[in-house]
Amino acid sequence: MKSSPSSLKRSVKNYFEEISSFDLFYQLTYMTATSTAGISRARTFQLARELPAAPAQYFRSIHEVAENLRYNYPDAVRLVGEQVKSPHTKTFLLRLSDALRSGEPLPAFLKREAQVQGENYQNDYLKSLESMKKWTDAYAAVAVSASLIVIINMVMTMIYSISPTLMAAMIFVSVASTFGVAWLIFRASPQETKFVQLERGSKMQQLSRRLFLILVPAMFVVCTLLAALGLDKGWLLILAGLFLAPLGYISGKADQITTAKDAEISSFLRSLGGNATSRGTTLKDALASMKRDSFPTLQPDIRMLDLRLKSFGKPELCWRTFGTETGSKIAEQAVGIFYEAINLGGDPERAGNLTSEFSMKTAMLRAQRIGIAATFSWLTIAMHVVMAGLMIFLIGILEQFGIKLEEAMASMGSSTEVLGTMGLQSMFSFSSSQVHFLYGLTVGLIILLSVINAFAIVASQGTHFVKMTFYLAILLVLSGICFLTVPSMVKWVM
Repeated sequence: MKSSPSSLKRSVKNYFEEISSFDLFYQLTYMTATSTAGISRARTFQLARELPAAPAQYFRSIHEVAENLRYNYPDAVRLVGEQVKSPHTKTFLLRLSDALRSGEPLPAFLKREAQVQGENYQNDYLKSLESMKKWTDAYAAVAVSASLIVIINMVMTMIYSISPTLMAAMIFVSVASTFGVAWLIFRASPQETKFVQLERGSKMQQLSRRLFLILVPAMFVVCTLLAALGLDKGWLLILAGLFLAPLGYISGKADQITTAKDAEISSFLRSLGGNATSRGTTLKDALASMKRDSFPTLQPDIRMLDLRLKSFGKPELCWRTFGTETGSKIAEQAVGIFYEAINLGGDPERAGNLTSEFSMKTAMLRAQRIGIAATFSWLTIAMHVVMAGLMIFLIGILEQFGIKLEEAMASMGSSTEVLGTMGLQSMFSFSSSQVHFLYGLTVGLIILLSVINAFAIVASQGTHFVKMTFYLAILLVLSGICFLTVPSMVKWVM
């Protein structure tokens, strides 16, 4: 099978990319599981090169050097390893070369290295979590500071004339700084892929993708038409939030179910492997004899897998479809390793334990991330409501201040002459047009901050960006309620 030019370009690009600790952990877990099936060294490297993971590029090069240039495997591994950029991958390949040269059994070496890389992955993940936690704290401070910039800007207009350009520039700085910290949260947090592609995932994930393609364009069209007809800004924001609410609910529910499947797939594979080994049966028979009550979230997927296997479908296709339809990337990877190892003749219990440890470690680390992100999520929502309410309240104060100022100036005669006699020509040059301009800036700012806050929350959670609509719907509805209720409170106070 020949590679296309585009695939060759991707191979060259991936060859020099930094390999994450998780990618190497996944690769080594797969190689450990397949090597314990008693296959040859050449077969182990051949399977390793076909794995859909970044480190597979190196094993493809190793296999090609050994097969085409007639190098022995220790020399081929060292030749490739010396050219690798990633330090962890480079040192692993050099250790692998020494182990192969010394005659150490490959399964034992790979199992030990998989455990080491698992610990390395855990350490890297925890360090990223600490960094993410610091940036979430910084985000709260920057978001409040950005809102205060706008509030101070509004107060300044009450006593001094400020050009629209300067006001717009100050608001741009506040928005840019907030988005910058949100982007840093995204970059500092653990980089992981939690879901499979939505069009191939669970039914709920596929539904969320279809709703996204329908509701988001519909929201823009309807809200634009109603805004042209003069509908109040508060009702427009509430309507936009209600448009996104079904999509947000479905995507949030899909994320919750996927998280539960991440936790259950470990115990399922461990139980299934132990059951198959103790009974001395095939996976198909072991699955049919299992009680599924222990896996409530995975139960519909397990039932569908059982039905497909009983209908004499291809076992490999059935297991691959099972892993993909869970919607969880870690479940898809773990199921693929589990079935491949057993299909090669490996012991089901050993394969179940290996894949269980792989998926359990990942699920437990993600649970810690969810705990940190949950606190940040609701703090950000509360902070947004308070800041939006303050800005809208201040706009109402400015409007009332303008009315009172005009009345005072009318009673004193010409405002220009009065201020000129006091040497304050540039002060109190306040008009209703400025209030309308500030009101428009406030509306735009609140919408932009809603989008940025939703992005920051999703970035901290590491979930699919479609879930932004869940938090965006909440923020837009709450902002719209503020626009409808706060101005009446201002009139009541004044």
